[in-house]
Amino acid sequence: MIFRFLKKYSAVIKMTWIQTLEYRANLYVGLFSIFSGILIEYLIWKQIFISRGTELIRGFTLNELVAFIFLSMIVGQLKSSWVTSIEMIDAIRSGGLNKYLIRPISFYTYHLMMFIGQNSLFYMAYFTLIAAFPFIFPGLAFTTNFQIFGFISALFLAVYLSYNMYYIMVCITFWFHEVRALVIAYNIANIILSGQIIPLRFFPETYLKIIAFTPLPFLVDFPVSIATGQLPPEFWASKFLIGFWWCLFTWALGKTLYYFGIKQYGGYGA
Repeated sequence: MIFRFLKKYSAVIKMTWIQTLEYRANLYVGLFSIFSGILIEYLIWKQIFISRGTELIRGFTLNELVAFIFLSMIVGQLKSSWVTSIEMIDAIRSGGLNKYLIRPISFYTYHLMMFIGQNSLFYMAYFTLIAAFPFIFPGLAFTTNFQIFGFISALFLAVYLSYNMYYIMVCITFWFHEVRALVIAYNIANIILSGQIIPLRFFPETYLKIIAFTPLPFLVDFPVSIATGQLPPEFWASKFLIGFWWCLFTWALGKTLYYFGIKQYGGYGA
């Protein structure tokens, strides 16, 4: 059973991998956005440090802050499910979902494997950057094997949680045919409130308490805080437990929405 599962869905990964190779320009654009973004962030924060005449802001030196933001941008790219979610929304709206209902294929699992395949080229490129990180920012990240293991584990959690979050919005399409505006709004909130462009500790305490009750910190801030040593190891276990709970909750919510949504699905546009 496991062998058949792997054989069936590994073909999906292979297929989307081949398709992704045809659009390598997307990778170059992604890499350019990271390097240009970190350059802009560095110039801005350098001026802020100079104007304040201090070496520390919220516990960060300039180099620590730049390293944190650089790694945050990479993680932000790795967990993005934007393209896959739009394809899933279109499948529901156009009637393309019908083919999943007559075949022994899970709509959820198929697109999860598709998401992995589409991002595989990015994974290879960005993991090369991550592997070079200790040389680019020596002593500022991945200083121990324990940190590396913790970061990889937290990254897997972030990628899976991110997919579940998008899947929930996809399933809302069963009731509201146009949800792209919702996805765009979520993307904006995700970028800001997950710590992708600025560490969460820079937010006012009141906002941090609100953000802490959402899954957003686990998408970027959590794995990056582990890698850079901003989160002490004694807090990892409790954070991972909360993260796993969010994964379970979002998976169950997505499955529930799909279950009720498919009952009134009419194959829009079919």
